[in-house]
Amino acid sequence: MEHMQEEAKNQELENMDAAMAVAKRQRMLECEKENIEKKPFMDIQTETKRFRQDVFKRRHRARAVGKHNSTVSNT
Repeated sequence: MEHMQEEAKNQELENMDAAMAVAKRQRMLECEKENIEKKPFMDIQTETKRFRQDVFKRRHRARAVGKHNSTVSNT
């Protein structure tokens, strides 16, 4: 029983950390967007580039897996 409460508390802390990380990234992206609107020809930050690349890769993999699963189920 005590172990479950401890695990629940750890999970709650992880969720709070994840939520704070998302909020931080969102603020960073909003700031970056404002800067780009002010100076359209400026380079984006390295962290923003990595984030965009990660999102692209995740979407690409999900699409590739979806196509692969649909072709396997059709045969």
